[in-house]
Amino acid sequence: MRSVKEILAPVECDLRDFKLYYEQLQDAPSRSINYVLRYLLRQGGKQLRPALVYLSARTAGQVSEMTRVAAAMVELVHNASLIHDDVVDQADLRRGLPAVYKIWKTKAAVLAGDYILAQGLKLAVETGYYVLLEYLNHAVQEMSMGELEQLRRARKSQLDVEGYFHVIRGKTAELLSVCTATGALSAGADSSTIDLFKQFGIQIGIAFQIRDDILDFTPSSLFGKLPGNDIKEGKITLPLLYALEPLETAERKEKLRVIRRAKKNVLVREKLIRWVRSTDALERAEQKVAEITEQAKHLLAPVPDSEAKQALFELADYLVARKK
Repeated sequence: MRSVKEILAPVECDLRDFKLYYEQLQDAPSRSINYVLRYLLRQGGKQLRPALVYLSARTAGQVSEMTRVAAAMVELVHNASLIHDDVVDQADLRRGLPAVYKIWKTKAAVLAGDYILAQGLKLAVETGYYVLLEYLNHAVQEMSMGELEQLRRARKSQLDVEGYFHVIRGKTAELLSVCTATGALSAGADSSTIDLFKQFGIQIGIAFQIRDDILDFTPSSLFGKLPGNDIKEGKITLPLLYALEPLETAERKEKLRVIRRAKKNVLVREKLIRWVRSTDALERAEQKVAEITEQAKHLLAPVPDSEAKQALFELADYLVARKK
């Protein structure tokens, strides 16, 4: 597989322009907010969501001013959600650096996240691209409901694959679908083509989250997400669901008791991880990732082949094959 830099070559100039544009958006009248915004820029990230917007635009047609605004709005919403997620999950690190709330405390972090969300609204109003608000508003609602549903399912230890996919579609896939759909929209694509790009983003987002859940069972992990972090938070993810499937009723009940103890006991948690790894659960989850990714690519079969389309597919492969 090619490196991210090689994959993104068709939109290299677009992303260079976007980086400067996005940095300019981080100037705030409040010194307190400025500190947080600059810290987020320092944390960096590969800006893969803006890349999805630009590649989708070039695959569907041509990049426009709306493409840049859409990419910025997505990145603003994404960064705001990361700040809020770290507060909810009580995560210590983000991209190898202390989470925002660990430095500025919870109240300031939540307010900073709210400010960043408002930046996205302001950007749509100032540019007149109100249609982008429809996409982002829907995504933020779905993300919030997905996270709330995940908390509810964790509290009740609900164990069904259908419910799991419902959760990850909302909390992860919807925002990636905004990237691909608004990219196509900004290129002037018709409604049926935009829908194909939206569904492509949904599928890639689902595969992306399954990959993330697989990584929670790996021997080591970087950037603050330690192995077993999902178990610690009570999240029942696909690898764990697959591992539980073949168990008889009595053994299943016993394993559920282990899962509950694993939330607070690191030794029990490590033992549970080893058990999942001894089953075929991770292999089955990997197969599901590959299957969904291929289904996503098939959706864009009607779209003419191009360098940008090939890069879009390669970026999708990268997102669902990452090791961290």
